[in-house]
Amino acid sequence: MNVVDNAALVERLLQIQLEDDELDLPALPDVAVRIIRNGTANSANAQLLAQIITEDRVLNDHVLGIAASAAKRPVMPITSLQHAVAWLGFDEVANIAFTAALQGRMLDVAGQKEKARRLWRHALASALWSRHLAQVLRAQIGLCYLSGLMHNIGKVVALGALNDLSRRALLPLAPTEFDRLIETFHGPIGIRVVSAWQLPAPVLDVTMHWESCLALTTARLEATIVNVAHRLADYLLFEPTPRAREALVSDPIYRDLGLSGADGDAMFAAAGDVNAELDRHLAR
Repeated sequence: MNVVDNAALVERLLQIQLEDDELDLPALPDVAVRIIRNGTANSANAQLLAQIITEDRVLNDHVLGIAASAAKRPVMPITSLQHAVAWLGFDEVANIAFTAALQGRMLDVAGQKEKARRLWRHALASALWSRHLAQVLRAQIGLCYLSGLMHNIGKVVALGALNDLSRRALLPLAPTEFDRLIETFHGPIGIRVVSAWQLPAPVLDVTMHWESCLALTTARLEATIVNVAHRLADYLLFEPTPRAREALVSDPIYRDLGLSGADGDAMFAAAGDVNAELDRHLAR
């Protein structure tokens, strides 16, 4: 049996799992659940957030490491979660912690770690650009970051599901077939993941509709921010060219945010900082 036949069989197996509601979705790590319930949803409780993080030594060290290497770090070293929150802000520390809690699970795809890393890097880049745009537009930073991180979560989860089916059924897939099947299934899988994880309602709206954001009546701002952030991630990771820049800033979706060409110049100037922050997250 050739690889093309294998791909058709794996595609059918995954389709059956979706139709029968039998897809084994990854569980949101317990610490991530606690952060999202008591963290980004309740930005008044910095003490509780610090307690959640410090109970997990690995997570605590990761968050402090990211905070200590932030572009606008203080002169005095950041040595505690309370200091990190005071310097970076509650939403930023909650974002770092949630990302760190989830990252290990998203990257743990046996035999496909490089592809999982590429997909996760794009998701994280989209989140960082969403945060940047939210700051410029004075939108809800934590919500926009989370929406950016989750908007294409179906791609990483689809990779894991396809890889699992391929290995268990002894039906190896070519890299191009993985890519094709991820594009086929990531939308419905992403919606199921965000629903199962009980993330805030706007995150689900964004996941479902970010590509058609201008037609939305709810979560339109967040979806539009994520749409632009997604393409900024494309620019940063795949095509950092003047032509790509011009295409983005002249697009009606970009203009819908009320941003000008001058705003774009400042935004693209931040690309180096975003890329450095990606490296800091993924180095741990």
